[in-house]
Amino acid sequence: MKTEDLIDALSMDLPPASRRQIERNILLCLIPAGLMVLAIVGLWLGFRSDLTTAMIGPTFWAKAAYTSALAVTGFWLLTRLGRPGASARAPLVALAALLLGVLGLAVYEMVTMPMPERMPALMGDSARVCAPNILLLSALAAPFVFWAARAFAPTRPTLAGAAAGLLTAGLAATLYGLHCPEHTAPFVAIWYSLGIALAVAVGAVAGRFVFRW
Repeated sequence: MKTEDLIDALSMDLPPASRRQIERNILLCLIPAGLMVLAIVGLWLGFRSDLTTAMIGPTFWAKAAYTSALAVTGFWLLTRLGRPGASARAPLVALAALLLGVLGLAVYEMVTMPMPERMPALMGDSARVCAPNILLLSALAAPFVFWAARAFAPTRPTLAGAAAGLLTAGLAATLYGLHCPEHTAPFVAIWYSLGIALAVAVGAVAGRFVFRW
């Protein structure tokens, strides 16, 4: 029997794989990843003392909407890059729109507030630790996502790793908001985005090895 005939015969007994099975696996892995990050936020950093009150106001949810949207965009981008031939243009455009939107809001908020309030709005009380904390929390969530995404076959593993880093960083930054009381647009646009960008960079490096064929 020829090799091709043997492969065909064996493959006839295999059940067809669901086209969305990998995506479902990644989404399922976000549950333990999120619980891990949430536990570290609660046990190590501590939840903000005014969390209940903050959740009533719009600024808490605006920050969460931005970081959650980045996580969703990272997932979308990862699923596109993980399939050979699929275009990544749409999620990249969405990502650019998100970043430009929050940057524009930050600039508007800065120029419309009194001069003495600008530096406190930009630096807050935790500028030095914000980005490192997001990077660390993202690193805790990353193994779950990278493990599930290994079933993909990306032709651009570095970019796929960056997308996985964006997904985990968006998740980590969203849960970090349960601890961080900073809410101004300039602070979020600079320091949250910096932490997420660092996680994306680390993910890009990891993707070269994790997603290598």
